[in-house]
Amino acid sequence: MKEIETETWQKLLALSAPTFAGEASPPYGFVASTLAGLRAQQSQVEAFERIGWRALLASLAALAAAASLTFALEMRDSSGDFDPGVRSLVQMEHISVS
Repeated sequence: MKEIETETWQKLLALSAPTFAGEASPPYGFVASTLAGLRAQQSQVEAFERIGWRALLASLAALAAAASLTFALEMRDSSGDFDPGVRSLVQMEHISVS
């Protein structure tokens, strides 16, 4: 019985050998090209993630710089309440016209 099974497996292997013939020569057939494609895709994903994190950090730094500049200008301008022209208009409101 074992000899019959062995012969059957040998026949199946002999019949399927041309299917895997491409795996022995470059570009090493379907499996190797699929694995190479997956590696390339993984490296692209990692590169996009690095670029994304750098872009996120750069945008947060720009937002912090804009906010600090806005608050600094607001504090500097809060010392004088009005422009001189507006101040004179406010003072004219208290003048009584007869």
